[in-house]
Amino acid sequence: MAGLQSCGSPWACPVCARKIGAQRSEDVATVLRAVAAARGSAALVTLTMRHNRGHRLDALWDALTAAWAAVTSGRGWTADQRAFGVLGWVRTVEVTHGEAGWHVHVHAVVALDGPTSPDLMDELGGRMFVRWERKLSKLGFSAVADKGGLDVRPVRMTGESIESIADYISKITSEITSPTTKEARSGNRSPFAILRDALSTGLESDVLLWLVWEKVSHNRRQLTWSRALRDWAGLHREKSDDEIVSEDRHGDDVLVIPRESWDRVRDELPDLLDAVEIGGLDAAISWMRSRSLEFILPSQKRGEP
Repeated sequence: MAGLQSCGSPWACPVCARKIGAQRSEDVATVLRAVAAARGSAALVTLTMRHNRGHRLDALWDALTAAWAAVTSGRGWTADQRAFGVLGWVRTVEVTHGEAGWHVHVHAVVALDGPTSPDLMDELGGRMFVRWERKLSKLGFSAVADKGGLDVRPVRMTGESIESIADYISKITSEITSPTTKEARSGNRSPFAILRDALSTGLESDVLLWLVWEKVSHNRRQLTWSRALRDWAGLHREKSDDEIVSEDRHGDDVLVIPRESWDRVRDELPDLLDAVEIGGLDAAISWMRSRSLEFILPSQKRGEP
């Protein structure tokens, strides 16, 4: 996309989220490929916390941040790093909303320096959960390991699996930004699903939920890394969200949207981007014509609806 002002938010802007997510996904995949090349392994660790409709989103998120810091610091973490050969981690925060209120949880890929059995990965995850639960308890929250509080899954260190995990951890799968997004488990909605519902129905409850989300997510980091993992993998300096969205990737112009069409395209922009990604220029032209919108092809005259 060119000619647009960028807000740099991976949380509240579907357009910026795609661009930021693409770069983050590339970084995660690069690190995982380095781990695979070194004959290492990785585990996807999910840590959740109990919640209800009375919990504020900011309080839940603050508790999550503090609990994750407790998981990955101190003597316990130092001992775990030595015992399990931990190279480092990359962590993302996922948030959904449902009948029980805001659901805030962590997905982390933990990289290990050698082949590691699922049983040992489970043991590492269990040790991490002990620190997670202990810190949450001090903050007035709780988590139960065998009731969804902890999930540990080995990452298959193959090309396709690495790409899939990288996309998932950076939140650019179709389940996050696609207008055809299905609801999350147990009927929970992602923030972008709430936004779509707010725009389509105008329900005050959805609008208020989105405003809370927009405020609380502002300036929060979506993806964080352990200090040494990027250096170990030989990865470049991590770019900020603003740097990513302002970067010119020198892509090819495929379609120019004139001002008179833009007002209608803007509200459905993620849908148009999906069409371009899946079907290329022909799909984009069909999308525009199906809505009787004018467009311009590069080096050609204006196309008719």
